[in-house]
Amino acid sequence: MNGALYSLLERVHGLAAALGLAVLLHPVITLRARRKPSRGAVLSADLGALLLLLPSALGVWLYPVYRARVKPDLVEEAARIAALFETKEHLALMAVALAVSGALSLRAAGRTEEGRRAARTLLALAWATGVATAALGTVVASIAQPGW
Repeated sequence: MNGALYSLLERVHGLAAALGLAVLLHPVITLRARRKPSRGAVLSADLGALLLLLPSALGVWLYPVYRARVKPDLVEEAARIAALFETKEHLALMAVALAVSGALSLRAAGRTEEGRRAARTLLALAWATGVATAALGTVVASIAQPGW
């Protein structure tokens, strides 16, 4: 993979995740105000989880290139930023797990007050964790560049 393709896919990875966070905010807000989840809230929870899962899969696919072409120089020149990248990866995994769990909880138990509360909590935690991930990702991407 050349540097231009890597950079493009890295940006698609981040933008798709940002879109997922934007979509995920809808059920977080609407589940607080409604007694029964609307069809739109359920669909946006599903879509938000999917839109976080897809860039995560792209990130897994890009990781070997990062490890071979970006990480060695990054560790040598900016070890703290390399550590932030690893933290970002762990937060991203948590955000995806929380989003998928929230969407599934909403589908399985969204008709009950407890089910809606659990789904909203999981989705809100996914959103907050995703925002933290995006912030770290922006910092890392501003410094970490392919070494080719």
